[in-house]
Amino acid sequence: MSEYKSLQTLKLEGVYQFCDYYDAEPLSLSSPAVKVITDFARRQPQMILKDVDIDHAVYMMLNGHVRSKLVVDHDDTFLGVVNSKDLSGRRVLSIAQKRQVARSDLTVEDVMTKKQDLHAMRFSTVASAKIGDVLQTLRELGQQHVLLMDEKGGLRGMISSSDIARALHVPVNIFQKAHSFRDIFEIIHEHGELMA
Repeated sequence: MSEYKSLQTLKLEGVYQFCDYYDAEPLSLSSPAVKVITDFARRQPQMILKDVDIDHAVYMMLNGHVRSKLVVDHDDTFLGVVNSKDLSGRRVLSIAQKRQVARSDLTVEDVMTKKQDLHAMRFSTVASAKIGDVLQTLRELGQQHVLLMDEKGGLRGMISSSDIARALHVPVNIFQKAHSFRDIFEIIHEHGELMA
């Protein structure tokens, strides 16, 4: 016998409208940034192994309804972040061509943003910040997400531009910044694909 019980359900035949959102607080750029944090103390982080192939990674993201995952090795050591944009498009084909392998032979590790190329903020800094402050930081960094660290130096959470866009119900555009000639080349080719 199960320790759980089945709960009572109701018929929906006479229901035509949604409830009023009296308790819901509409978010704005002035709202506390903690409202858009993915807090790893409350929710297990979305992780993916470094050696998962590109096609399986895309499938996992689509089925999990997520746009980014933390990349780990088999010992759960944090290596970087991969997002859905990294897994598709010209960049993937360019990497496959440079390595002279088929696209299907590429793994998450081949296309991820390595941890040394990412930025983080203290969780305590974000706890007193506004959503607009985080968005401005992401724009200045030219990155889609920023990680959050606790006082002990462990990963505590993440904020992504897609989470902000979803919370505010507005499009959020973050333009990647180039830090080297190679970055400039990749950005030009990536934007060329968007215009084609």
